[in-house]
Amino acid sequence: MSFLSAYVPFANNENRFLAYLNLPYFTRQNVLSAEVSSLVVAVVNISILLILLSTAFTIFVANQITRPLSLLQLKFSEIELGKKYEKVEYKGSDEIAGLVKEYNRMVEELEKNIDLLARSERESAWREMAKQVAHEIKNPLTPMKLSVQHLEKAWDQKAENFEDYLKRFIKTTSEQIDNLSFIATAFSNFAMMPRENNEMVDFLEVVNNTVSLFSNEDNVEITYDYHGLAKAHVFGDREQLSRMLVNLFKNALQAIPQERKGRIRVGLKHSGDSYVLMISDNGTGIPEQLKQKMFEPNFTTKSSGMGLGLAMSKKIIENMGGEISFETVEGQGSTFFVRLPSRD
Repeated sequence: MSFLSAYVPFANNENRFLAYLNLPYFTRQNVLSAEVSSLVVAVVNISILLILLSTAFTIFVANQITRPLSLLQLKFSEIELGKKYEKVEYKGSDEIAGLVKEYNRMVEELEKNIDLLARSERESAWREMAKQVAHEIKNPLTPMKLSVQHLEKAWDQKAENFEDYLKRFIKTTSEQIDNLSFIATAFSNFAMMPRENNEMVDFLEVVNNTVSLFSNEDNVEITYDYHGLAKAHVFGDREQLSRMLVNLFKNALQAIPQERKGRIRVGLKHSGDSYVLMISDNGTGIPEQLKQKMFEPNFTTKSSGMGLGLAMSKKIIENMGGEISFETVEGQGSTFFVRLPSRD
């Protein structure tokens, strides 16, 4: 390389000559610096490119590894009781293949256990229902047996008033047969509600008919207030609506102790876009620990009840788009509220 040399004498502090200092000057220094800069930029660019390629390759490999895991995660999130489970297909032979195999085995075990659980629940429900039916059937059979024994005794003793015994026997037997028929019908209706025959129904008329039906009950005073309503149209099945009201009235009557003068208040009013029915009694009320169970099938606070009345009533009301609730004060009585959509 061509360069120029510059010389300068070099002396100490005593101004004594020691040597000459030579400084070479490269005329192509700028070109050399530019070449060095270009090399550095090329190395940096290549390094960045290699880093990007390495990152992309790493991501690709990671996705290939985690894809089966993501699929397993998705399958786990879709696990829900009562649904059909799909197995995962994986053709590899690595550790993930073992995990997939365990997942598929777990799915098979889960399906078997769900089937066993469902079968056990059905058997338990049938056993409970059979126990309930047997218990309810025994109640009418006892007075029927006693009536037969009294009738047989009167016949053996050649009682003069045998006809009275016979009439009482016929009356008692007929009543208990009706009870047996009611029990069978109630369980049948609860297991499979009759097909609805929905139409426009005057709710006020059905309520008034039910009030008239129970007005002749002994030791019970029924008062009602329809708040000036002349009609109260709702859309539903008239027969089921009547059955629901009968259940609520019977529930109110049975909640009143025998030694207490019964008072039932009935109210019907228009509230917003609904009709609200109120049936209030002065019975024993509902204990705090039993409030959550009032609408459960086979639950009852009475010794002779089947525990289906309120459950059936709730089902009928909800099928009509309404709702049922209650308020209670233990020892003072309960009030049930039925809200049905208005069609006026």
